[in-house]
Amino acid sequence: MATVQSETIKEVLTNWEDEIEKEGRADVGSLLNASGSRAAGPLLFLPALVMISPIGAIPGVPIVLTTLTLLVAGQLVLGRTSIWLPSFVRNRGFPKQKVKSIIDKLTPYAERADRYLGQRLAMFAGETASRIVAAFCIFLSLLVYPATLLPFAVALPGSAILLLSLGLLVRDGVVTLVGLMVALAAVATVVYWLA
Repeated sequence: MATVQSETIKEVLTNWEDEIEKEGRADVGSLLNASGSRAAGPLLFLPALVMISPIGAIPGVPIVLTTLTLLVAGQLVLGRTSIWLPSFVRNRGFPKQKVKSIIDKLTPYAERADRYLGQRLAMFAGETASRIVAAFCIFLSLLVYPATLLPFAVALPGSAILLLSLGLLVRDGVVTLVGLMVALAAVATVVYWLA
């Protein structure tokens, strides 16, 4: 089973930036390596962060990130100890300079957020919660595919996935519960728009 680590948002962003420097490219593989391939929070957090960033507006990127989220969340629900991804997903690249620029811009905000988040209602951010959150992420990811037909609609399920995974990342059950509320709102909104 993927372990739930108590990391900071800044550490996750720094790990990804270090991995990009080491590999010389920004791709799904660098994102997976930066998360340590085992922790539920970072494995779901980074793709969701990219999905709701300006990089997520590049055609095709939301589909790749959603596929990544589905593959990761599915394996987390099944209790796998390490995450496997097919090479066509692992090798999918992002614009390196844009990623580095976004990481640099987000780092000061991450430092501030890290001061306030963590260790609240930990029962909603533990090992069992990571499987439940992963199941919600699967459902939300399935919403992204039809949501790509609507302008900016991908941000709704992406934001819910981001909050759910952030709760696991910093072990903050309050953030996880807020993520669940946003998830319900995202489902209702996307279903309404598509109906």
